[in-house]
Formats: sequence, structure tokens, C-alpha cells
Amino acid sequence: MKKIFLTPSLNAIALVVISGAVFSGVFSPPLLAQQVTNVSPALNSDDVAADSSISGVFKKKNGVGVNVNSVRIYVNDQDVTNQSTINPDFFSYRPNRPLSPGTNRVKLEYQDEKGKDRTVIWTFDVQQPQAKVEITSVTHNAESKALGPGSTFLATIKGTPNANARVLMLENGKTVRQLPVQEVSPGIYVATLNVTAKDNISEGVVVARLQRQNQTTFGAASQPFVLSKQASAGDVPSQSEDSSPPANNQGNNRPLRPLFTSHQNGDRINTRGFTLTGQTQPNAQVTVKVTANLSILGGFVNLANSTLIDQSITADNQGNFQIQVPPPSNLVSGTQYTIQAIARKGNDTSQSVQFGLVQE
Repeated sequence: MKKIFLTPSLNAIALVVISGAVFSGVFSPPLLAQQVTNVSPALNSDDVAADSSISGVFKKKNGVGVNVNSVRIYVNDQDVTNQSTINPDFFSYRPNRPLSPGTNRVKLEYQDEKGKDRTVIWTFDVQQPQAKVEITSVTHNAESKALGPGSTFLATIKGTPNANARVLMLENGKTVRQLPVQEVSPGIYVATLNVTAKDNISEGVVVARLQRQNQTTFGAASQPFVLSKQASAGDVPSQSEDSSPPANNQGNNRPLRPLFTSHQNGDRINTRGFTLTGQTQPNAQVTVKVTANLSILGGFVNLANSTLIDQSITADNQGNFQIQVPPPSNLVSGTQYTIQAIARKGNDTSQSVQFGLVQE
């Protein structure tokens, strides 16, 4: 029997046919037939891209090369020889469609220049198809007006779920600030910034980045934003109206208009239901109405609009009040809550207060 020479390589099964006898085996360390090396994808490799080419190098042994005209290439038992490039030094095949997910098998049959038959087989695993990483929208809550100190800047990304997300703020064309991002529900990412007097941005751009495995995509908000210390904080009552608890009989000095101390305009709710607390004049009647609304398509379609509470409560002797707000029957991330309140005492009626919260 003639001796069979094998060249060390990666994991593979080598089949050699000589004079009608078939020799097969799994070698340790793993081996390939002597005249085929540097195969790609690598033997037993994982997470191979579905659009990968298949190739290998022919190497002479003792001056004996491969009979190019004898080479046959099979991928998953399909003969792809006619679609392959073959010459005395190498072979390659580029599939005309993606390789199947899971294990793929390549078989190479050929004769050397002395007429000896050779068969080489190896396998590799193709990664499961990945959903394309996409960003469908990038928005923020400063599209229509500037935000000032005390406001919460909110940027929202909608796109492919379970990605690594970043939000970058390009400030005045000079500096870049990165905001921490949280995926609050599948495919919905939010980033917030508590605006201070130091945030003075006359022209800001929000850029979003999503990355998953080897895919990365970017998107930008269509509208710029402005942060200015001269801008108001929104519909939240001014905190200059003494938000600290009164001492003894000082409650009579506080304004009648309700001042909410538990939440500010634009705050995020991460619980099922929430509690509103605030201050007014002692023993005043405070009427609180909270509605929940979920809109899509830029507000053209409302999926839900319900009143959660519409209730009057009496402030205590210090002017403090509290009311529990139940969750909507269908709690969905992105639900917007509108809080309206008004206070009455004797013949006096306060100005109304209105602000908004968002469900995470």
C-alpha cells in the first residue's frame, strides 16, 4: 500500500481514494489532504457571513500538482464547478445567493498529476440571518421652542430593537456631547438631559447611532434644537413661588395656584401609575385631571385617549396635597400624560396649571 501524506491544518475529514480503496478518518491534530491548504471559510468556523466566498490553495507535494481539469467542487451536494474559478494554484467560488444558515458542507474532488484520486471535505457554520439595523426616526422635544434651565431635553430614537444606541449632541458646530441612552421598550431608545444655565446652545443637532454585531447605522433629527438660559422651563409653575414646606402658619402666604413638587414637565414615568404631590394654600380645594394619550404618525392617529382621574381633593393645614394616578388599561411605552389642575378657596379661583409626562 502506498503511503498517504497529509498536511496539518484545521478540523476536517479527509477522504483519499487510491486504486479503488477508500480511506477515511478524523485526524488529531486535524488534517487536510496534502495538496489543499488555506481554505476559506476556515474549517469548523462559526458565524460565517452568508455572502462569503469559498476558496482554497493547491500546493504541490514532491513536485506533483493538481490536475486542474479533474477538479469538481460541491457545496451542500450541489455541483458548482462551472461557476467556480480554478487554476493550478487555487480555486474559488462566489455563491450567486446567500449560503444557508447553519452547517454548510464543501466537497472537493480531484486527481493529482499522477492520476491519484483525492477527496477533501470540510464544514463551516453560517450565522442566522440578521435583521437589518435601521433607524426609522430621531426626534426631540425642542423642535418648536427653546428649552431653558429646569427643563428636560428628551431625544427619542425609533429603530431596530436590542442594539447598542448612542445619542450625540452637536453643539454650535464646535463640540460634541454624548448622552446616556436607555431602551425603554423594544426599538424605542430615549436620552435625557437636565437643562441648566450652563447649557447655551444656539444651534444643536441630534445624531443617533445604532450598532448590532457588525452593522452600524446613523440618523439625525430633522429639526435643530436650542437651549438657552433666557428660555422658560415650560408649563411647570415657577419654583420661585416657594416650593419649600411652610413653617407653622406661613401656609397662608403661599399662592393659591397649585405647585407640583413631585414632577416637572417632560419627566419620564417608569412605574404602573404614579403619585402627584404639590402645594397650594391651606385647606384649598384642588381639582386634578389626568388624561392618557398614545399617538402615532406624528399625532395624526390616536391609539388611546382616556381620562385616568378627574377628582377634587382638599389640601391639609399646611397646603400640601397628594393624589394617586392609576395606570391606563393598556399601558404602552410612549403614552403621554397631560396633568391639569386648578385650586379654589372661598371666592378665589387660581390660574390653571398644565404639564406633561411620558411613560417609559
